[in-house]
Amino acid sequence: MMKIFLNRFYETVISGFRYSRIILLSVQILISLFFYSNSFGQDDSKPIAKVGNQIITLEEFRDRYEFMPHLNYSSDNKDTLKKEFLYSLIAEKLWALEGLEKGVDTLDVVRSSLKTLEKLFVKDELFRNEVESKIKVTSEEISKGLLRVSRTLYVKIITSSDSSEIFRIYNHLVNFNNFDSLLALRPEYNSQQKPLQIKLGTLSDEYAEDVVFDLKLNEISVPILSNNNWFIFRLENEEIDSTILSDNETARNKTISILSERKRKALAGKYLDKVIGGRTISANSELFNLFADTLVNIIQKRIDEKSPELSNIIELKPDDLQRSLKLLDKEKLNSLFVEFDSTKLSLKDFIYYLMYQKVSFPSTKSNRIKSVMNKVVKQFIEDEVITQEGYKRRLNHLSSVRKDIDIWKNYYVSELMLQTFNDSVSVSDSEVENYLSQKLTTDSNQLQLNIAEIFTPQLDDLMIVLDELNKGSDFTDLAKKYNQREYTKKSNGQWGYFPANSAGLIGKIASEMEIGQVYGPIKVEDGYSIIKLIDKKIFSDSLIKISDEPRDYIKMKLSLTRLNDLINKNTAQLALKYNVTIDEKLLRTIELSELNMFTYRLIGFGGKIAAMPVTIPVFEWYYLLNSMTEIP
Repeated sequence: MMKIFLNRFYETVISGFRYSRIILLSVQILISLFFYSNSFGQDDSKPIAKVGNQIITLEEFRDRYEFMPHLNYSSDNKDTLKKEFLYSLIAEKLWALEGLEKGVDTLDVVRSSLKTLEKLFVKDELFRNEVESKIKVTSEEISKGLLRVSRTLYVKIITSSDSSEIFRIYNHLVNFNNFDSLLALRPEYNSQQKPLQIKLGTLSDEYAEDVVFDLKLNEISVPILSNNNWFIFRLENEEIDSTILSDNETARNKTISILSERKRKALAGKYLDKVIGGRTISANSELFNLFADTLVNIIQKRIDEKSPELSNIIELKPDDLQRSLKLLDKEKLNSLFVEFDSTKLSLKDFIYYLMYQKVSFPSTKSNRIKSVMNKVVKQFIEDEVITQEGYKRRLNHLSSVRKDIDIWKNYYVSELMLQTFNDSVSVSDSEVENYLSQKLTTDSNQLQLNIAEIFTPQLDDLMIVLDELNKGSDFTDLAKKYNQREYTKKSNGQWGYFPANSAGLIGKIASEMEIGQVYGPIKVEDGYSIIKLIDKKIFSDSLIKISDEPRDYIKMKLSLTRLNDLINKNTAQLALKYNVTIDEKLLRTIELSELNMFTYRLIGFGGKIAAMPVTIPVFEWYYLLNSMTEIP
């Protein structure tokens, strides 16, 4: 068995300084993200649509719309955009209902994913109860903080774990004032080529902060004990941010935020010490090595088959983990991996945990990957210990947790249902020839488009792309890194010119976009796409362009059209089956934020997930259905 000793402590992190332990930033306690919707005077519980026995409330519609990106739909018109977003959300609910009827929610992949998410939400609720609710900042603390919030101190530090040594050094400095020459002989000097910055809240120890902020230029502090280490500070320089005035609201809000964060981390640290500190918990080393070896082979094969990583850092991808689930024996997957108290966790539990963690490796060498994974196992055990505290309090039964689980459950089930269409979409060689033959008999003057596409089978990669686009990253650079469409990799995702009516929803949307505009995500065969319109023209000689296209390229475009038609036709049938109703009046009056960004939900005690599932555009079913019957 592999024994892991769990102990919580604060390590030093000031820039690259690795020797002292007075700074708090090592145990990174991520804050829960609270969603405060601007209700604009409207009742957020009011239903905007009903789909069978499910209700889409105003709150869910607004959260799904505002917290996840939707890079344009078929129109820039706000009313049309709201409608098509709602129709897409309804489509998700319809396919979820159909999947629930077929028992898709009982599949292992769904149950395991939802259980992992439930643990995250339970851990987050525990954080709110034990940490967030206990944060109190006094008026005296705010007043003192306002005097410091605009100041940046530049310091150098001498540190030692030996009290006799540190006081001997201090007495020497008092008599000879040779701080720099003495520091130059010590190991901590290597991390202090430049003075270290200290601002309000940088130091976890409030007494240490008081001492340092009271220093005069070139003055040294008395020895300060923190976390079993001793420190002597010397003030090298100081800067004042003239834009932060101590008497304005911005300074006050910033001060309260910094002080609250310090208290948040301190409270979280104390609670973790109470719950976790001192435990020795064993993990099954045989299963660990089996999984790690499997992962090494999967990652190496992935890199060999595709292009090498663009950086030295190798990201662990969800697809790597899905492959490991298929390769490992079921008996091994279900074997006991970790046990503590009455909690028993399998290797499969650990693998699903990894799907919600950001893990990267410095190389593909087995020992380096195992070293990283060993740290992740430790974090896994810590998270499980914390989560079990939440289960003891029955936090998993809270309405807020159940609501979050239901949203993700509908999303997972609907995605699995839509994926079933991929296998039913195929284009034969004879259909390609028929397509070309039909084009030869039609008017050649037609709209031709050129787009750049970022295609990825993995939703996690798509979320990263959306996040990067919203930060202003270049589309071409992202296409080089993330596009997985084999025959457009060499062209940085560009398709080349193609008829607008030959590529299903992608062609329809692109034909209505402005040059330079970006749209996505789009559900396509085997994955998801984000597109950018490069150019549009009317070609009179388009027949030559069509006949010169590779057959696989034509098959791809035809399959996109077929997949889009198939999904929308079947969605329209489900709308009839489950009786969809929409409150059009409420939809018209709802006001939404103009922000369009990817939002993460930070989980208390560490971790993050997407704030909401990404809503994939599936809205043409409504117009198809409306041509046959009216939705009340």
